[in-house]
Amino acid sequence: MKQLLSLTAAAIAMMSASHSMAASSVDLSVKGSITPAACVPALSGGGVVDHGKISFKDLNRTGETALPEQTLQLAVNCDASTLFAVKVTDNRLGSSGEWNGGPSAFGLGFVNGNVAVGYYSLMMSKSMADGAPQPVIESVDGQVWFDALDDQQAWQPGWMRSFKLASGGNIAPMPVQAMQTDVRVQTMIRDKAGLPASQEIPIDGNATLDVVYL
Repeated sequence: MKQLLSLTAAAIAMMSASHSMAASSVDLSVKGSITPAACVPALSGGGVVDHGKISFKDLNRTGETALPEQTLQLAVNCDASTLFAVKVTDNRLGSSGEWNGGPSAFGLGFVNGNVAVGYYSLMMSKSMADGAPQPVIESVDGQVWFDALDDQQAWQPGWMRSFKLASGGNIAPMPVQAMQTDVRVQTMIRDKAGLPASQEIPIDGNATLDVVYL
């Protein structure tokens, strides 16, 4: 056994030496920058949309039930004019169900482990950059940007939004010091035929809005 181990070790040593003689390398780089400006986001009402208690009997049996739309105010204030975007992340990803919300649907959590309760959508309106109305743009990666029609196009989970720089045909973000916008929240509850009728069902949507420096 000792002899076998010795031979194996020798073989490994020879292989290592061979690899060393034909060595190649790869570089790892760590990049970034520290911005001198800081931006602070804030949502009115503590960022809470509270629908209170809803009677099960008031839900539609075979279709979605729309709850009253509510509006929050989102503000982002920076120390100086800054290139930034606001990214929204669905913290209940996977619970939006297979209804009409499509890619813009944010989940409302599950009941009984795997029964999706419904979804909600977010819509920006009355968007202002440094006190003036500006076109809104959106991106999933911060590199390629698209027009996002204010008050018409729902905000998709995982996407970020900023304001459009007036630069001919190019779509690019503009530096902003103060941003204000309404965030309209439309909540939809799934058909009650798919929900348990004998227990309280929590509406548990949760999303995070992050300032992303560009």
